[in-house]
Amino acid sequence: MMVGPKNVIYRYKGNLKSDELEFDKSGKLWFTQGDFVSRHGKTWKIESLQEEFWVGEPERMPTLWVYLVSVSVN
Repeated sequence: MMVGPKNVIYRYKGNLKSDELEFDKSGKLWFTQGDFVSRHGKTWKIESLQEEFWVGEPERMPTLWVYLVSVSVN
């Protein structure tokens, strides 16, 4: 898992235009596949994670893609 500052992009399943960017300046955001997160008053399950690193000039901020699926909570 990424250590240090990174961009976190949340993508909601079924909506390709849903990407939400969050800057993790402290580098303390930590996710695991299968975890549950609350966003916009709704519970989501982390379906998968993808780390994106850039090599070369100019170097870009590492990005963590968090793919979310809706879950029903009783």
